[in-house]
Amino acid sequence: MISNESDSLESVKKHLAKSFEVNEKNLSLWLNWHGESEGKLIRSHLALSTGEALGLSKHTAIIWAVVCELIHSASLLHDDICDSDEIRRGKVSVWKNFGIPAAICTGDYLIAESFKKITEIEQGWHQNILLGLLSGTVKEIVFGQSGDLSTNFLNLGWEDYKNVAMAKTSPLICLPMMGMFKCAELGEPYYINLRKITDEIGLAYQIVNDLENILLNQANEIPTDIKFERMNALVVLIKEKSSEKEINFLKKNKEELKQFLISSNIKDDLIERIQLILVNIKDSLHLMPIVIRPIISSLCEGIDKKASQFIYAK
Repeated sequence: MISNESDSLESVKKHLAKSFEVNEKNLSLWLNWHGESEGKLIRSHLALSTGEALGLSKHTAIIWAVVCELIHSASLLHDDICDSDEIRRGKVSVWKNFGIPAAICTGDYLIAESFKKITEIEQGWHQNILLGLLSGTVKEIVFGQSGDLSTNFLNLGWEDYKNVAMAKTSPLICLPMMGMFKCAELGEPYYINLRKITDEIGLAYQIVNDLENILLNQANEIPTDIKFERMNALVVLIKEKSSEKEINFLKKNKEELKQFLISSNIKDDLIERIQLILVNIKDSLHLMPIVIRPIISSLCEGIDKKASQFIYAK
């Protein structure tokens, strides 16, 4: 962890607040609504700690952290529309409160602002590297969301799930660290291995998120992944463990599907898969610079802690 990360995080928050200040009253309203809950700033932690570990300037790490938070924030706005999510960070989502056009405009503004922010980095060649990386990541996010939208509810196999989950979740986990890796000119082998590791982290994170959507749902409600027939790891494994007749019945009876997922041992299978992913990541840590290994280990510990809450869940 960066020695004075709290000060750097405060700088990130100040930059974000400034980026959310606009003169157009409607956009200002939508941005303020979306930005009131700042989230956990995980991407800022990754950018700041990686930048510090690799000896990069504090200013570069702070600006890159802001860029990563802006693009992540934009992705949430657009993702909520695609997934019909009505709640974001404990409050009504922008599209639900102000309409889909408002959420699209707000997300588009934040994407533009993220590219503009890179110009505040002092070294010109760093700017060029990071602009290219950000552009590629935005494309990956779109490809991942597109793949998610095209999935067939209750007919998706595990390998297809893995590919879509990685494409959807991993790019914004990789981005904060990869930017600092490239500014430090670590070399292609490190870039390739970081991407492989963050793909695995993204998969594990998505499985945990899927478990939360179904198992932490209020008892009297249909979980949103079931309600809107979205890709979910629990649902995917039904195909492996149920007959075609059972699958066809569950497709037509969402309350029965919810109860089946809650009462079955599918969650235990998924927890085992998460643990295996985390072991594989641990075994790959030697491929990372020594100073980066604790950062990745901390990410894995966070995932393991979240997954552990389901071990005794009924």
